Amino acid sequence: MAETEINVITHLLKIESEASSLIKEAQEEANKRVSEARSKADNEYKSSFDSIIQNLENEYNLEIQRLNQENQDKLEEYRQHVLQTEQNTEVFNKLFKKLLEEI
Repeated sequence: MAETEINVITHLLKIESEASSLIKEAQEEANKRVSEARSKADNEYKSSFDSIIQNLENEYNLEIQRLNQENQDKLEEYRQHVLQTEQNTEVFNKLFKKLLEEI
């Protein structure tokens, strides 16, 4: 009977060892899958993030160009207005002479 008990205990230890090996393999597989999933998610996030950043930079650059053109147009409009304004040198000279006399 002692031999039977030893055989049963040996058999149970063998099954426990196999179960431990299966659990270890399952844990390694789970870790591998989690790592792959994390890597895939990180790559997708980075790709999406880079795409959004690129779009925002493009919009920013287009807006800067638009504003620069708008400023140039306004500046040119003002310049043309100043050039087309009639200059009254006679009145200016009188005012200038008067100011110089007051000094």
